[in-house]
Amino acid sequence: MAERRDVWSPSPVEEAARWALRRADAPLTPEEEAAFQAWLAADPGHRDSYQVLHATLEDPALTEAMAGLDAARRAARQPKSSDDRRVRRLLPGLALAACAALALVVVWPNIDRYMATPLRYETAGGQGRTVTLSDGTALNLNGDTVVEARLGHGHRWLTLSRGEAYFDVAHDSDRPFEIEAGGRAAITVLGTAFDVDLTRDVVELSVYRGRVRFTAAGAGTGRELTAGQRAAVHNGQLQALADFNPAAEDWRQGWLETEGITLGRLAERLSRRSPLPIVLTDSRLATRQVSGRFRLDDPARLLGTLGRVHGFTVDRQADRLLLVPAA
Repeated sequence: MAERRDVWSPSPVEEAARWALRRADAPLTPEEEAAFQAWLAADPGHRDSYQVLHATLEDPALTEAMAGLDAARRAARQPKSSDDRRVRRLLPGLALAACAALALVVVWPNIDRYMATPLRYETAGGQGRTVTLSDGTALNLNGDTVVEARLGHGHRWLTLSRGEAYFDVAHDSDRPFEIEAGGRAAITVLGTAFDVDLTRDVVELSVYRGRVRFTAAGAGTGRELTAGQRAAVHNGQLQALADFNPAAEDWRQGWLETEGITLGRLAERLSRRSPLPIVLTDSRLATRQVSGRFRLDDPARLLGTLGRVHGFTVDRQADRLLLVPAA
């Protein structure tokens, strides 16, 4: 079973912040520029961290706030009446507080995210794993799945880059919980339970408890799902809602039920439970629709049964299972 791997060290982010602030303050000396370039070249992650923090410092809202502070200071230096002088003495402090508050609003989410410790959880095909995060959220990972979590002070971020996971999210109204799935969809919750299935063409969300907002990447608005509802993002579009029984046994108990799934997507999902990857040798097989309630504990046997109905055979090789169109 794959073990948790901590992939974060504080020094790269702290160094990125130091370089971003130093470069924003004044041009670097030739020696400093050489040291900065050497630091960037030492690790691809250095450049990514620096660009995030540099973009934050260059945010127009932050620039506007600091310009407002400069204007307030200039106004305070101009001659005023006695009443105005009292206001003048207060103005810089008030402006500074307002600008500091605005700067915090602009800068803090990015700083919070990139200073949070990312934890990576990964399973191989045929494996499963249950993880409990420090906030009490429970993750049940299917086989061949990769999840990265960042728990900040004001937000919780997770990335599902491969596979399938069931999330039982600990309620925390002060820290929203957001999942990015394969760069194609976002899921936002406070406290609820749901499953996210990520395959090559589809991101599918199934809500078991509570309410979840589901948004296709790049879309301005999403759709709110409640318990017993399921939806998918396909080709960048949010598909129609469907109902399911959240009390029925699912992949966590070794079952998969569907009213319509392509054979290609079924092969991806079965590969998570199979020690051997499942490969289709003909693209036409991938589009065939299958329906039913399937046991997942013996993918090769299940595929052999489906092959007799849908016109393919299973060729078991040393490193994979090949699905071959019947002659």
